[in-house]
Amino acid sequence: MMPGQIPDPSLTTGSLPSVGPLAGISVTTLTDQLKLAQDFRNLGAMLSPLQFLGRFGKRPIIKGEMDEDEERRKRRRDKNKVAAARCRNKKKERTDFLQRESERLEVVNSDLKAQIEELRMERQQLMVMLNLHRPTCIVRTDSVKTPESEANPLLEHLAAEHLAASK
Repeated sequence: MMPGQIPDPSLTTGSLPSVGPLAGISVTTLTDQLKLAQDFRNLGAMLSPLQFLGRFGKRPIIKGEMDEDEERRKRRRDKNKVAAARCRNKKKERTDFLQRESERLEVVNSDLKAQIEELRMERQQLMVMLNLHRPTCIVRTDSVKTPESEANPLLEHLAAEHLAASK
């Protein structure tokens, strides 16, 4: 007999191990409890509202209900397939759009970098032309604003002479 297993009520209490006067339980109490447990089990089976549900606890499925459930599942699967395909298409379109936009922005960026380089070169040429022209040009120094980094020592010398002469 396994632990936790209810013994067969036909067994006598004397045949059970560890039951008797030494176990501290009266023989009549144990047999009465076993009989009562068996009666409750039988009574529970008779009074169970789920008795007609069968062994697995599910109510029997009627043929029409099975068809309805199957049809409902099929419709849900079909809707899910359509929704999944739509989601995949939308994601693919978004990815394609982002790829095209990225390529376009790369082209714009390279064009802007080329334009910056052209403007730098033009600025450098204009600075060279201005520095070549300054020694021969007579300009009022107060109207010329030259950045300090581009100051020409010859021009400063001319400006100082011009200021000294005007005073």
